[in-house]
Amino acid sequence: MDIINENSSWRNNDDDNNHTVSTTELPYSTGSDPTKAKTDPTNHSGRLDQDIADEQTPLLSHSGHESNLATSNNNKDKDKGRRRAKDTSTNNNNKNNKNSTAKNNHVGVDMGDGIADGEEQGDGDGLVSSVQNGRHDHDRPAQQDRDRMRPPPLTRGRLNRWNRIYSRSVKVVAAVLIGCLLVAALSPWVAQRVLDQAMVLDIQKASIYDMDQTGFQISIQSTIYLDPAHDGVFGLTRTLQSVFHPTMTIEPTILRLSLPTDQDDAHMAEFEVERQHMQMGETLQLDLSTHVTVTDANRMAQFFHATLHQSTVDLAIRGPILTRLGSFWYMRLRINRVVPMDGMKGVQNATLLSMSLPANHPQGGIVMSGLAQLNNPSRTVSIKMDAVTFGIYLPSVSHPEVDQFKVAEMSCPELNLEAGKSSQIALSGRLFHLDDWILSEMERMSSFGSGSEKQLLLGRLLSRFIQGQDSTIQVRALSKDPNLPPWLVEAFKSIVLDIAFPGSPEQDFIRALDMNQLEFGFSDNQESAILSGRMSSELQLPPNVTFPIKILQMKPTAWLQTPEGQDMALLGIPDFLPTKSQQDGNALEVHVDMRDIPLRIMADHLEEFYQFLNTSFTKEWIELGIAGEAHAIVECGLGTFELGPISFDVITRQRGLGGLVSLPPILESLDVVDSTEHSLTVMATLVLWNPSNISAELGDLSFLWSYGNYLIGMASVPQLRLHAGNNTIECIGMMDPSIHCLRKHNKTCDPELAKNASREFISKYISGDNSTSIDVLGYPGSTHIPLLQPMLSAFSISSGLPAIEDDFLISTTMYLLSSTIVMELKNPLDTVITVLYINGTASYKDEPLGHVNVDFEHDIASPKPIMIPANDHQNETSGYVKTPRLPVMFDLSSVGYEALKKALGGSLEVDVSCHIKAKVGSMLMWVDFAKDGIQSNVRKGF
Repeated sequence: MDIINENSSWRNNDDDNNHTVSTTELPYSTGSDPTKAKTDPTNHSGRLDQDIADEQTPLLSHSGHESNLATSNNNKDKDKGRRRAKDTSTNNNNKNNKNSTAKNNHVGVDMGDGIADGEEQGDGDGLVSSVQNGRHDHDRPAQQDRDRMRPPPLTRGRLNRWNRIYSRSVKVVAAVLIGCLLVAALSPWVAQRVLDQAMVLDIQKASIYDMDQTGFQISIQSTIYLDPAHDGVFGLTRTLQSVFHPTMTIEPTILRLSLPTDQDDAHMAEFEVERQHMQMGETLQLDLSTHVTVTDANRMAQFFHATLHQSTVDLAIRGPILTRLGSFWYMRLRINRVVPMDGMKGVQNATLLSMSLPANHPQGGIVMSGLAQLNNPSRTVSIKMDAVTFGIYLPSVSHPEVDQFKVAEMSCPELNLEAGKSSQIALSGRLFHLDDWILSEMERMSSFGSGSEKQLLLGRLLSRFIQGQDSTIQVRALSKDPNLPPWLVEAFKSIVLDIAFPGSPEQDFIRALDMNQLEFGFSDNQESAILSGRMSSELQLPPNVTFPIKILQMKPTAWLQTPEGQDMALLGIPDFLPTKSQQDGNALEVHVDMRDIPLRIMADHLEEFYQFLNTSFTKEWIELGIAGEAHAIVECGLGTFELGPISFDVITRQRGLGGLVSLPPILESLDVVDSTEHSLTVMATLVLWNPSNISAELGDLSFLWSYGNYLIGMASVPQLRLHAGNNTIECIGMMDPSIHCLRKHNKTCDPELAKNASREFISKYISGDNSTSIDVLGYPGSTHIPLLQPMLSAFSISSGLPAIEDDFLISTTMYLLSSTIVMELKNPLDTVITVLYINGTASYKDEPLGHVNVDFEHDIASPKPIMIPANDHQNETSGYVKTPRLPVMFDLSSVGYEALKKALGGSLEVDVSCHIKAKVGSMLMWVDFAKDGIQSNVRKGF
C-alpha cells in the first residue's frame, strides 16, 4: 500500500509538469488485441490469475524476459530506472503512510492498469506504444529523456503482491485498533475488580501519636500484594506482573476511615495520601505517615473503644485513587477495603510493680508513687499520648458489684503503648483522705458513704500493704488534661482494669514482741485464768512507708504457743486498749497495758500448758510462742481509722524463775507461836527473789518441810502473790516429825529417825550454823487450783536457815577455886526454852579444859531447870538469862588448864559443845549446841 501511494504521488508530480500520459494514449495490451484487453472483463480476470502464477518467479526473472524484447542499452537504462523507482517508492512510502485507504486504492488501480498495458507490448518502457499512436519522430529524443526519468513500470505480479500485502495490513491494523479500544475500555473495570477482590492490604504497624482536638498523627507500615486466586481475571495479574514488571503511580488523594458498618457517605476521619510510586511485584512495601482529621467524634470513640477492648478490630478505608500504570495509562479507581488489625484486648495484663507511701500530701492524704507495667497485646497498633490520669477504686463492702469508692488518683507524664511490648510507666499521685473519698453508685457520683465502711476498706488496704500482701483494686483512666480529645477520653474511660495493689517488700511487720510484767491469776476453774501485764512490740514499717503514723488503741488476739507451735491458751481481749506509741523513722514502738484479761486454756493442750508453768519455774530462760492478729486504731494523714488485722507469729524469750537457785530463798525469821508435846507451831518469814517478769496469784498453798530427806513439818502460805523481784512471804509452819511416817504410809517407818532429823535442824539453828538449809516441797494437795496442781506437785526449793541475831551461848565465866561456871544465854525464839539437862565440854585448842554435867530435872543437888525467857526482839535484854554457877570438872593435867591458869584475871577463847535436853514451849526435845571461840572469863574466887 505504501508503494502504491508513492506511485500516485509521482504521477501527480508529472501532471504538474504537463507530461502526463493519459490512459487513452497508453492502451492496455493483451498480446494481439489491445482493444479486447480493455473491454473484456473476463480477460482481465484471467490476467490476474496469470499474475498470481507469475508472482511465483522472482523479480529478476521478469527483467530477464523483458531484455529479449529490447536492446541491451535500453535494458540497462530500464534497470537503473527501476532501481530509482524502487528507492523513491520506498522513501515516499515512509513519508506518506498517513494517506487514506480509499485514495490509495483508487490511485493504485489506475497505475496498475497502465503499467500492465505497457508490459504486455514488450517494449519495457512503453516507447513503442507511444510511436504507434501517432507521436511525431521529432518528439522522440525528448520523450526518451522523460522516459528515462520516469520510474520503471510495475509488472502484474508485483502489483498483485502489493495488493495482497495491503489487504493483510488493513486487517492487522484494524484488529490492533479494536484490541486497544477494548483494552482501554475494560482496563478500569478489570483494575477495579482486581483492587476489590485480589488486593490484600496487611497493616504491620500502626502508630498513633500527637493527638489533639482535630485528630492525630499516624504512621503505618504495611504490605500490599495481589492474590491471583481471587483477582477475578483468572489469575492473569501474576503473569502480567512477572512479564512486564509494571510500575504504578498513585496520585495524591484523600481517603476516609469508616466503621465497617457505615454507609459509603459516612466516615469518622479522613487523611491525605501523598504521591506514591512503586514497582509492582510479588509484594509491595507501603509506608505512610500522615495526619488523620477526625470528622465524627462519636464514631472515632466507638472505633477506639473497639481497638482497646477487642482482640481484632476492623477498619474500613474508602475513597478515590487516581493511578497511572507505566507512563501514560491513567485509571480512576475507588478503594473500599475493610482491614483487620490486632486489638489490645482490654490491656488486661497491667501490673503495679511497686508502690510507695513516703509522706503526707500537701492537699491532704498521702503521697503515692509507683511503677506500673502495661502490656500491649496488639501486634499492630501502638498508641502514644501525653499525660493520663488514673483513678484507683475499691469495691464497696455492702454492694461490691455496684458501688465503688474512688480512693486515689495517679498520673503518668506520658503513656506509650508500643505494639507487642511491655512498657514501664512511672506514676505519682495522692491517696485521698477519708473525707475526700467519692462513692460511684450506679454510674452516678456521690459523696455518700458510711464512715465506718470507708475506715474498714482503708484499714484492710493498708494492713495488707504493710504486711507485703497484694490487694485487688480497680484502675480506670480519667481525663484531667483539657487538651485530650473527648473521643479518646471516652474510649479510655471504658477501660477498667482489675489489678493487684502490690504489698511492700516482704518482711515481718511485728519485728519483736514481748510480754512484760505478766501476772497470772488462777482460780478453781480448770480451763481459764486471768492474765495482766504489758505487751510491748516493735513494729518495723516497710521501707516504702515512711509517712507519720500514730497508734491510739489496739486490740490483740493472741495464742500462747509452745516453741513447736502448739496452741496452749487463747488470750482474748474484748475491747480496744489504750496504747502508747512512738515512731522513730521506720521503727514504731507500741505498748499495751492489759488488766485481768481472760486466758482460756485449751482442754486438749493442758499438758503443754502444765509444761509451760513447770518450765517457767525450773528454767532460767523459757521460749514462748505468741501468734495471732491485732487491730489498731491509727491516726495519720488519711484520717483516723481501724488498721487490721495485722498478723503476728513470734517466739519470745521469757526469763524464768530458774528454780530459785540463783538467789536461794532465805528464811528470814522462825518464830514459835505455839507448841504441843510433839509439835511446834512456828511463824516463818521467807525472802524469795523472782528473777523473771512473771507474776502469779497462786491462792492458798501448803508445803512440806524436809531436812535430811526426812519430813519434819509442813507450812502453809495464805493467798500467795508472787511478784517479779523480791518477795517477802509469811508462812505458818508446824514442826512435827511424826508426819514423816504418817505420809509414808509405811508400817516399818521408824519415827525416831525423823525426830533425830528435827533435833539436828534445831541444834544447828540454835548453834548459828548458817550453812544448814531446809527443803520446801510441794505435793498434790499443795493447792486446790487444778491448773497449778501439776506444777506444785513437783515444786521443790531449798531455803537456808535464818541467821540468829545473837548466839545462844553468849559467854562464860569460870571460877577456878570453886570449879564452877556461869553461862549467859540468849533465846533465839519467841517462846520459852526450859533447859532440863546439860552435858557440856570446854576445850582450848582441842585440849580438854573442863566438863559440865547437870541434870536439872532429876539431880536433887542441882538448881532448878534453867528457863530462858522468850525473845520478843524488842531490846537487847529480851530473851537473856544468866545461869547460876554450875559445877565443872577441870582437867588439871591438861595443857588447856595450864592456859586457863595463865589467863587468870583475864579471858580465854574456848570451844564449847553441849548436849541439852530442853522444852521448847511444850515440846520436849534434845538439842546439840556447839560454838567455837566463846569468850570465857577466868576468875580465881568462888
